[in-house]
Amino acid sequence: MAGWQSNPVNLIRVSSEKNVSPITKRPAVKRNSSKPKAPRPARPSKPFENQVALVTGGSRGIGKAIALELAQKGAHVAFNYFRSEAEAKRTEVEVKALGVECLRIKAHLGEEEKIKALFSAVEKRYHKLDILVNNAASGVQRPALELESKHWDWTMSINAKAPWLCAREAARLMPSGGKIVNITSLGSHKVLPFYFSVGVSKASLEALTRYLAVELAPLGIAVNAVSAGYIETSALKYFPNKEDMLAASRETTPAKRKLAVEDVAKVVAFLCTKDAEMIRGQTIIVDGGFSLTI
Repeated sequence: MAGWQSNPVNLIRVSSEKNVSPITKRPAVKRNSSKPKAPRPARPSKPFENQVALVTGGSRGIGKAIALELAQKGAHVAFNYFRSEAEAKRTEVEVKALGVECLRIKAHLGEEEKIKALFSAVEKRYHKLDILVNNAASGVQRPALELESKHWDWTMSINAKAPWLCAREAARLMPSGGKIVNITSLGSHKVLPFYFSVGVSKASLEALTRYLAVELAPLGIAVNAVSAGYIETSALKYFPNKEDMLAASRETTPAKRKLAVEDVAKVVAFLCTKDAEMIRGQTIIVDGGFSLTI
């Protein structure tokens, strides 16, 4: 039986019925005491999904690692190669296995017309470009007094002139902005044996990076560089002092391990994300701290 109970503010009817709300006269709702279900695992992040990346010299070494890293993060990848078609085909298969498209193009970056043809192929296939990684490099490992003019021209053409021409072509395919990352080396500011022409060309590339970062900024294009330490790739076999370089790196690197191509690729990928938007015109050194000891 229900009755009335006085209240200083108003009168509330008190129900004598069990499990009935005194306000609504409806059965009280029981709370679910069971534990909440665990959230579903988050989908792996794909920051470059539906984006298009071009990696020059992307068939092997650091270039291949960069191509695979960008593909793993969702980008469709185009890359050029010059000599080894077998390696280029293997890289193409590995990129496609990550669930993205891949465009393999043979092109010599020492020739301006071949560079234009490279970007025309990218434009024809994808109609745009979001990321350009200027990784391709070459050079003659000789001291200054033993170098010939043709060696100088070859090295500067591929390592400094080509990245400028590639950036110019890339800007045309980046109407909504994009990212450009240039791959340089410690020889740009450290004097290394047998590295005269390449070191000077890499110093030029870093200067190019700073100028392009300012001049392309109004177009929404961010430009940076990554400087890699000694990595045991096929490119290193051309150095007469290869073993000394690797030994020095092993013994003095504060990180206490060898530098891997994947270490460089991950930094390149980061510079292509929105999180790196305010990094402009910088050269990021990836060497485990090795350059601090020499």
